[in-house]
Amino acid sequence: MNYDLKIMALTIYGEARGASAAGKAGVAHVIMNRYARPGWWTRHWSDNVVDDTIAAACLDPYQFSCWNNGDPNLKAMAIVSEADPVYLQCMRMAIGVISGDVPDPTHGSYHYHTKAVTPGWSQGLDPVWVEGDHLFYNNVR
Repeated sequence: MNYDLKIMALTIYGEARGASAAGKAGVAHVIMNRYARPGWWTRHWSDNVVDDTIAAACLDPYQFSCWNNGDPNLKAMAIVSEADPVYLQCMRMAIGVISGDVPDPTHGSYHYHTKAVTPGWSQGLDPVWVEGDHLFYNNVR
């Protein structure tokens, strides 16, 4: 299996496995929006080499909390079976977003968070799209 696809599906699983299909699509599009426009979330392996892959957009430290050490989702991702129905939904969503078959409901968002937290970067900003417990932003500076 393609590494980028696997990491993207795992990230969707870790961040949005309990979300609706639209919520999973939102997370998938944030991944792709970051990948399509590398910025501070792009992993720099050295001063001259940038890993500009989908996997790097997911794995760059502190970009998607499910990959952070100590996050309970990291353990869930480590033990999920590739036959798990929810994981398969996440894989299908990743395929659909990468192929362009699933439209972006987030209006080009690069950021999101759940309603359970209020990160400093979201202070004073209105989300451009809300789906379930996720709030999406395309207006973060």
